Amino acid sequence: MDQAKEYLSQVTLPEGPCPCIYKGRSRHCTCFRIINPSVPEYSVHDIARIGSSWKKLAEMIDSEILEIHQVPPHIKLSPIQQNQVNAYKLNKTTVDKEALARELNSLKFPLYFIDYETLPAAVPKFNSFAPYDHIPFQYSLYVLESSDSEPKLLEFIHAESDDPSNYFVDSLKMHIGKEGSIIVWHKSFECGRNTELAERIPEMQDFIDNVNGRIYDLEEIFKKQYYVHKDFRGSTSIKQVSPFFAPELSYKDLEIQDGGAAAEMWSRIHLENTTAAEKEKIINALKIYCGRDAYEMYAIWKEIYKLIQ
Repeated sequence: MDQAKEYLSQVTLPEGPCPCIYKGRSRHCTCFRIINPSVPEYSVHDIARIGSSWKKLAEMIDSEILEIHQVPPHIKLSPIQQNQVNAYKLNKTTVDKEALARELNSLKFPLYFIDYETLPAAVPKFNSFAPYDHIPFQYSLYVLESSDSEPKLLEFIHAESDDPSNYFVDSLKMHIGKEGSIIVWHKSFECGRNTELAERIPEMQDFIDNVNGRIYDLEEIFKKQYYVHKDFRGSTSIKQVSPFFAPELSYKDLEIQDGGAAAEMWSRIHLENTTAAEKEKIINALKIYCGRDAYEMYAIWKEIYKLIQ
């Protein structure tokens, strides 16, 4: 606190790097770019997991190596890190078609592309929830019966003020059949929410175990670098990846553009001063946003699937 007071009491903005200069991008403070104007938008800080390789990052920073194309050969990066650097230096997209075929051919139709929206409430809203437990209030699901069919949209959103858990699981059970792969992005999130639902609704344990056992994480294709594009910048988030497969699916035209905003908007539905018209507008915006996430997974799968035909 004393250091913070001294820092904030200075008349002019301090010059020179802050301690974040030796950390990976995900651990930078919110004013990193202001205090470190010499660091480019895409820098060595963006190399995958470079924050866990402190000595390598420190060596580059101390040698004033900031640009990705400046990374010298003697810096021994991991294969994933080196592939990222090479993709940028050579301006080349790397595609491992054999690995892609192995992954995608392991999936079983029908394919279920699903995305959840949740509210991690600081103050629990319902029984059986602890602070910041996720309340699953919505999902969008695209069902693809075969590789040459069109996906069918099924969706759920709980607009009432009671606990949505039972309604959420009942809807899942109605829409997801006993066969077929369930495709998500970053499966630890959906699997985690499913496990929590089973703890609250023990009679659904078998169904949820079955669902979790069939989940396939589409993000793994990019984590394992079966497809590497220089502009992924080491990230495997769906918002970073999807523009290279479905550029028309931008979030810029949406009223809701991220999960945090979706959770906040859902909370507004239950405020006493929210009119019926406003409630309907929010629900529609939530459906569009969540549906976009689910459809993006289908669009990415579709483009990758073409590569192995």
